[in-house]
Amino acid sequence: MKKSAASLLFVGLLASALVAGVASRAWADSFFRQLRVDSLIGEGINLYHRGDYSGSIAKLDEALSLAPEDIKARYDRALDLYALGKYSDAADQFRACLKQQPDFVPALFNLGVTDLALGDVPGAKTIFSEIISDHPNSVRAHFDLGLSHYLEGRVDQAAKDFAVAALLHPQYSQAHYDRALAEYRTGNLVAADSESLEAIKLNSTYAKAFFLRGAIRLRQGNESQAKGLFESAQRFSSDPVLKSLCRQIIDQL
Repeated sequence: MKKSAASLLFVGLLASALVAGVASRAWADSFFRQLRVDSLIGEGINLYHRGDYSGSIAKLDEALSLAPEDIKARYDRALDLYALGKYSDAADQFRACLKQQPDFVPALFNLGVTDLALGDVPGAKTIFSEIISDHPNSVRAHFDLGLSHYLEGRVDQAAKDFAVAALLHPQYSQAHYDRALAEYRTGNLVAADSESLEAIKLNSTYAKAFFLRGAIRLRQGNESQAKGLFESAQRFSSDPVLKSLCRQIIDQL
């Protein structure tokens, strides 16, 4: 009986050791798989920042083949697709992220941005409004809601949205400029002049802001100041189209 009991004990210990060994190998396999996934995602992100979006997608696809549910890899892949101008595919990937994690705000926000690129202004407005409802201090949500309203032709509302963005982040020069542009289109030249000046104070080489101030001076009948502002816009701009437009206007003044 003692020998039989000892044998049973040995078998039990052996079985436990085998189970522990299997569990240990499974844990190790999982650990090293995730390590490889994280490494591939890191490589993909580095390629993204270097502008090699196709190379980044290849790395992220490899990561997803090892871990299909890795939301970080899917999200970064969507950013690559957006950068490549493949907006419909990017939107599908952002939606897949949100299906997996409904409170993934970066994916929701970028879906809104992608909707704008696709021309789905109502869809984008719904998304940005939803984000603002949950995160009222989101500067970018207010700003992009302003872009949505501007594209919709509701420049008065766009000006208000940009004003909120600039209030939340006073150093956001583009919010000041875009508010100035919206105010200009409403005919509020005083506000447009003030906000474009704020943009220039924050960025002394903001060519588009100089151009807008030149347009304001023309509407005010001050051709002398307008010419100087267009010359500044031409000097600071790296956009050949804007440079050419400035040159044409200056030649006519």
